[in-house]
Order: sequence, then C-alpha cells, then structure tokens
Amino acid sequence: MVSPQSSAQPPRSTPKGGLRAVVIGGGVAGLAACSAIAPHVASITLIEQEPMPTEPMIRRHTPQAPHVHALLDSGRQALEQLMPGLGAALQSAGSLPLRVRSQWRSHDGHEWCAPEDTGPVVLSQSRPLLEHVLRCRVLALPHLLVQTARVRGLMLAAGEGTRAPRLTGVSLDESDGQRRQLDADIVVDASGRAGDSLKWFEAAGLELPPEMTRHPDIRYTSAFFARPAQTRANPPSAWLRPAQAPATQGLVMAPIEGDRWVVTLIGRFGASMPRDEDGFRQRALAIAGPELADSLASARMLSQLRGFAIKSVRFRRFDRKASALPLGYFPIGDTIATFNPLYGQGMSVAALQAVALQQALSDHTAPAVQQTSYLTAAHRPADWAWKIGGAVDRAYAQMRQQEDADCDHFAERLRLAFSASVLRPELRGQIDRVLHLLDAPEKLDALCTEPV
Repeated sequence: MVSPQSSAQPPRSTPKGGLRAVVIGGGVAGLAACSAIAPHVASITLIEQEPMPTEPMIRRHTPQAPHVHALLDSGRQALEQLMPGLGAALQSAGSLPLRVRSQWRSHDGHEWCAPEDTGPVVLSQSRPLLEHVLRCRVLALPHLLVQTARVRGLMLAAGEGTRAPRLTGVSLDESDGQRRQLDADIVVDASGRAGDSLKWFEAAGLELPPEMTRHPDIRYTSAFFARPAQTRANPPSAWLRPAQAPATQGLVMAPIEGDRWVVTLIGRFGASMPRDEDGFRQRALAIAGPELADSLASARMLSQLRGFAIKSVRFRRFDRKASALPLGYFPIGDTIATFNPLYGQGMSVAALQAVALQQALSDHTAPAVQQTSYLTAAHRPADWAWKIGGAVDRAYAQMRQQEDADCDHFAERLRLAFSASVLRPELRGQIDRVLHLLDAPEKLDALCTEPV
C-alpha cells in the first residue's frame, strides 16, 4: 500500500534544475495530469484540500463517488498510455472489463437489446477503486510532493511586450491556517466542477473564457448490493436503461469489485426519488423489468442510499482565449467542461486531455506554443462529448440550452446512423466508437452518406 506524503516532506530525489509544476486537485484529472507531466518537470506539487487516503474510499469532495462510474474505452486506452500496466492493475484489484452491448447491456426504451459485441470495452469499478489505483501509481513518482491546502489565487508576473502575464505560482491556505506562496512554472488546474478557477481569474484581472451552459437536471440515488461471485461460465453484465425522452426515470446496474452491484436510479426534470430501501427496490424493479427481477429482489443491500443532483453543465472555451491566458496555465477535466453524467464521459475526457498535455510538453517548442497546442488538443474531446450529450438531451422538451447548430447537425446524423444500423448491423460498431470518443463525431457524416 502506498502512503501519501505529508506536507512537511520534501520530494523524494528531486532532480536538479528544470521546471517546477503545481497540480491543483487530486481527482482522476489531477492524478492523470501528474503522470502526464512527470517526465517533463523537475518537481510536482499535488495540492488537495483533504489528506490523500491510503485505501479506496469516498472522499468528502467527490460527492458523486458512490454512484455508477464506468471508464469508456477511450479513457481506458488513454490511462493505459499514460501509465502502462494500469488496466492489469485495475483488473487485479477487481475492475471488470465489459464488452459494449454484449456485457454492457442497453435498453432501447421498449426492451433490452439482444447482446452483440461491437468492439469497445468498458471498465466497470467503483470510483474509489479507480482513484486508489491511480493514486498508488502517482504517489510513487520520486519527484512528487503532496500538499494538503486550498488554493486562493494565481501568482502572476508581467508578460513581455503585449503578451499575457506569466504564472509564477499559486497562493495557498495550508491545513494549519497559514497563508503561503508556492512558486511554479507550470500550473495544471484540475480543481474540478466546484473549483474556484474563475474567481482566481477575476481577482487577477484576467479575461474570463466564453462559456456555454445547459440544464439537464439530473438526480441520482444509489446503493451497493451483494452480487454472486463471478464465474467463467456466468460472467456478470452491466445493465443500462437511461432516462430516454419523454421518460424521466432510468436505472444503471453495474458489477464492481468485491462481488457487489452498484445500482443507480436516475430521475430527470423534477422526477421524485425514493428515500428508503423499500421504495428503492420497488422503483428499480419497475424500471428494470422481469429480466433483472431475480437479481434485484434477492440481492442484499450493503449500504445506505446516497443521493446526488446536477442541475446544469457548462463548457468553458479556454482555447478561444489562449493568447489571453497566463503563460504556464493548463486547465484540465471539469475545469474545462462538465457533462451530463448519464453518458459517462467526464473521466475519459480528462484522461484524453492528460495525453494531450503529455504530447504538448514533449514538443521542443516555446512554452506559449506548447500551451496553445495543448488547449487546441484538450478541447477536441470535450467538444465531442459536449455534442453527444446535447444531441441526445435535446429530445426533451424540458431541456434548456443555448442554440448550437453543430449539436443540431450531429443529432440528425446520430438519428440517421441509428436508423441505418437497423439494416446494416456493422454500423453499430462504428457508432459505438463515436459514442466512446474513439472517433470524432464527424465520422457519422460518412456513415449517413453511404447507401443503405
């Protein structure tokens, strides 16, 4: 077991000279970013508001952690690229690789779809397990220091000529209440959905990025249940019945480590959520149907019910203000965009952005060029995920979102592609590659123009 370093410890075997990096946030995005930048900097300080746990656990600042979390195939591959062998480590710890449609079963609004293998693989595990395995890899970096503190602002120096200011570090409130400054050449902002990034920008007099918003209005209630031990002859499957317009209720039942199910009930646009075990079971059975009745009815509940709600999501276009950003500032993950969690995109987008960060820093170019290159590449998967979520959610009359012609175009292409796949089953694998962020949404343009 890897033990987190205390804030009093110096980085182990810190290399001489080189760039100093600060990573704000110890969630999936922050951990992936640490791995991405590790070969390119002399030291990394990972700042987290709470002490790093030494076991898989639900952290106070990740209230969404008790709910279903799956890693899309693109995210799985990206993390494996950053940390070779990670997939094997996750599976050894209990993560289950599930093939899309054959083991990650879906409901089309009328019935459970027949199983078929379309290619992509989803890793199914609890969020605490995923973060724990990532932490074990990252905390083993010899030049990393963990600091328990809260970032209060960005430290800046004037840029040359007409250039934007240059980052020199961050100001912190440490766990003992002391305010201090931490010097840095690179700051990776993985402060997340509830981070203070824009407050830091405003306090520093920086221009805010353009922002798009949507209001998908999601409510979750989840619990863990006992699951029969896995066998080769009878491996478990995940079951996904999303709330599809006009329905406002759905269910996800996914196998995770420790011979458990995590069952998440979904409500949208004011749908009421159960408050006790009996109500939870009744709702789950009504949504799941007879196919899952035996599994749900006989499973023993292992946890209390936990709820979570997301009213709105947003997409900050830092890439459109690249020249105005402080030199050395790299946003990642939820700092750039948050998504409708029903589509499981957030962790995978963050992993893809971490790969983009690694590639940008690998280029032996000027820091400003590296920053612009990263922002362009990092916003690409975020834009894909934003289009997919908006295309599906626009089917709800209650959905409030800004006009988006690109999203409308993709929604029509997605509809045509699904229609074509009824007669051409081979298209379903190509559709799934787009939905798993392996291929760009524009790939559907070609599918829809080919003759049926």
